[in-house]
Amino acid sequence: MIKTCTNPDCPAPKGLCVELISPEYQQCKYWNITDEENVEKEIKSNTKVNVIPWSGLALHPEDIKLLSHRSKPLIVGTVGAPNAGKTSYLGMIYTLLFNGKKFDNWNFAGSHTLIAWENLAKYLKIKPNGKVDFPEPTPSNSDYYSLYHLALRNKETIYDVLYADSSGEVFNLWANDINDINAENARWIYSNSDAFIFFIDCVSVIEGRGRTKQAIVQLASQIASNLNDRPIVVVWSKADRIDEIRPNIKASIEQSIEQFLPHAYTIEISNFSKNDPDVLCHKNNLSVSEYLFDKLCQPKKMEMIPEIENTTDIFFKYRGTYGS
Repeated sequence: MIKTCTNPDCPAPKGLCVELISPEYQQCKYWNITDEENVEKEIKSNTKVNVIPWSGLALHPEDIKLLSHRSKPLIVGTVGAPNAGKTSYLGMIYTLLFNGKKFDNWNFAGSHTLIAWENLAKYLKIKPNGKVDFPEPTPSNSDYYSLYHLALRNKETIYDVLYADSSGEVFNLWANDINDINAENARWIYSNSDAFIFFIDCVSVIEGRGRTKQAIVQLASQIASNLNDRPIVVVWSKADRIDEIRPNIKASIEQSIEQFLPHAYTIEISNFSKNDPDVLCHKNNLSVSEYLFDKLCQPKKMEMIPEIENTTDIFFKYRGTYGS
């Protein structure tokens, strides 16, 4: 019988076993194999490619447990029609942070999805011909999920934030029928998000006019249906062209947003800067997320008023001593 571990890739310290996650290392199969040839085959077939539980790629819902050891992650759902700028916004957030721009009250403290962030940001780099390639359309299959992680420090506390991205086509299906079989990921995002960013595409409004307005209103009404007190930011994306929208169309959309989402914070953003710093690009993109972080992490008031009207307990009935 072989008396030492036969797996050269086992990272466990001496006296422990990575297979059993315990000191019972002599029960591991690598301690009981005597045929050297079979040992080598066994190692090749069982050795894990990754010895860490995360890869740097975008996460899926089942991966959220990787972050939950510190605290319950906060999920920000990005909602909007196809090409509204949801994925590009995420790439811009990372690009701004990477290039030294900062939130006012939050500091970057790490990420489990750095490769995924880099894949988004590469599309926003200006090419020698002066053009920018935008990210590929997000896949519209109902089981597609992309969760982008940021760890952020506020004073002495670290919060884990996940941006949930999904395709605009799926959200259009969900807006028309929340039970649509092909909108499962949109349902998951809506049910599990702690806050939302709702994107309105200025270019689409310019070109689609009333047709685009109708789709925006339909999506807004569906978001409002079970929003409760979850914070939401309404973003006019590609706002460097917002002045080209017909005033009556813009006013009608704003009126509908006020009707369905009266407590929403509204802001204009752009990925194209006219100067540095640029309000639409460098300031407002960060302000969208910072507003939600501040809302999500502010202390919640606790109402602890006992029901004392019908009590017979003289302690609760006592109102204090009145002067004579």
